[in-house]
Amino acid sequence: MHPTNDAYDIVVVGAGTSGSISARFAAQFGLKVCLIDACEQHQIGNKICGDAIDPSILDYLSISKGDEILTLNSALRLYSPDEQNYLSLDVPMCFVDRLRFGQKLLKEAIEAGNVQFMDNTRAIDLVYDENSVSGVRVKRKHEEKKILNAKIIIDASGIHSPLRRNIKSIYISKEVPKWDLAVCYRENIRYIKEKTPLPAHSTLVVDPGQRTPGGYLWRFPKSDNIVNIGLGTFLHHKGLVKTYFQKYAHKCFIKNDDIEILSSAGCVVPLRRPLPSCADNGIMLVGDAGCQVNPANGAGIDKGMKAGYYAAVVAKDAIDAGDCSLRKLWEYNYRIMTDFGAAHASADVMRLFFQHGSSDDLNFVIMKKILDGNDIADLMYHGLLNLNFIKMVKKFVKGITRPRLLLKLNSLSRSMKKINAHYKNYPKSVELFEKWKQKENIMFKKIYSKFINYQNIPMD
Repeated sequence: MHPTNDAYDIVVVGAGTSGSISARFAAQFGLKVCLIDACEQHQIGNKICGDAIDPSILDYLSISKGDEILTLNSALRLYSPDEQNYLSLDVPMCFVDRLRFGQKLLKEAIEAGNVQFMDNTRAIDLVYDENSVSGVRVKRKHEEKKILNAKIIIDASGIHSPLRRNIKSIYISKEVPKWDLAVCYRENIRYIKEKTPLPAHSTLVVDPGQRTPGGYLWRFPKSDNIVNIGLGTFLHHKGLVKTYFQKYAHKCFIKNDDIEILSSAGCVVPLRRPLPSCADNGIMLVGDAGCQVNPANGAGIDKGMKAGYYAAVVAKDAIDAGDCSLRKLWEYNYRIMTDFGAAHASADVMRLFFQHGSSDDLNFVIMKKILDGNDIADLMYHGLLNLNFIKMVKKFVKGITRPRLLLKLNSLSRSMKKINAHYKNYPKSVELFEKWKQKENIMFKKIYSKFINYQNIPMD
C-alpha cells in the first residue's frame, strides 16, 4: 500500500442523503472536502426505504422542489391488527423518487465547489494520530489501497459502518444491539389497469402478535398508479421477511394481479434512540451510522439530512478554531440530542411498548379510541403522550373493561416524559457525559423490565 499525500479538511464517507448534505454545506462554508461512496455514481440514492420525508426539511436546507418530489400527503391511517378500525393522523409527509432525490443531493454537493467526489471507493478503517482520527484508509475499484488524510471524518456509511465497528473510542458504541434493529422488505409496484382510483392516503398496519412482530406493514402512494408497500419485523426473522411480505403485505394491499413490480429489495434499519455519543476526536457519525432514525416509524431521511448539516456547521467552527477534538465537536452531540434526539428517545419507549404488546390490546385501543389520531401523531413524531387528569378520566370510561391496559398506558406516558426530559438535559460538555449516560442506562433498564418480555428477545 502506498500512502497518499491527499489531505482535506473533511472526508465524508457515504454519499447518501446525510453525507451529500454534509459535503455540500462544508464546501459552501469554504472547506476542502472529499466525498466517497462504495457505489457507482449513477446508483447513489438507490436505497431501500419507504421514501417518505418531512417536507419542512427542504425549506430548512434550501432544497428546491423538483420532479423528484412525487407527492405531498398528510393523510395517514393507522389500522388495527384486525383491520376493522383505523385512526386518522394528520402528519407532515411527502414522498420522493429515492434515486432521483439522491442524485440531486449529490449533484448539489459536487457543484458546491471544492468537493472531490470518488465513487467505487470503499472505506476500510480509520487512521489515527495518537488518540485522534486523522484520516481513513480506502480502496477504490481497480486501484491500490490508500489513505485520505483529513482534519475531520464524517461517517455517513450506514448502519453497517465499518468505521464505527472498528473505532477506538470510549464514547461511541461500536455495535448496535440486535433487538434495536429491524429487517425490512419492500416493493415499488405499478398498477397497470386499475379501474378505480387508488386510495390517496398512506397506510400503516401494526400487528405485533402475528404478521409484523417488531414492525409494521406499510403502503405509501407515490403517484396515482404507483405504490411503495413493505413489511418490517424483528431482525431474527430476516430469513423469512420476503415470505412474510408475500404472505401478508400482498394479501393486505394488492387486490388484483394486474401489476408490475418496478423494484424490490430488503435491508436492515436501526430502530432505537440515537447512539449516546455520535462524536469523538476527529470524527462525527451522521444518519444510520449514528442511529438517527425515528424508532416509532423507521423514518430517517430528513433527520439524517439535518444531522449532516449540523455536522458541517460544527466542523467549520472546529477547523476555524484549530481544534478538532471531542471537546470542540461535542456541540454536534448537543444539537442532535436536544433537537430530535429527545423525541426519538421517548419514541423509543413507545416502540418497545408496542413491539412487545399484544395485537388484542392494540385492537381494543384503536376500536375504543383510547388513543386518538392526535395522540398517535404526538407519539410517533414528537415522542409525547400527554395524559392529564381529564384525559385519563375520559380514557378510563372508554377502557373500563381493561383497567390494566390503562395503567400500562399511564406508565408509558410517565416513562416517555422522563426520558424526554433527560435527553433535553443532555450535557453541554463531555466532562458531564459519563454521569448522564449512567442515568440513561438505569432509566432504560427499568423500561426494559417494565415493557419487554426478555424471553422473546434473541440476545445473540
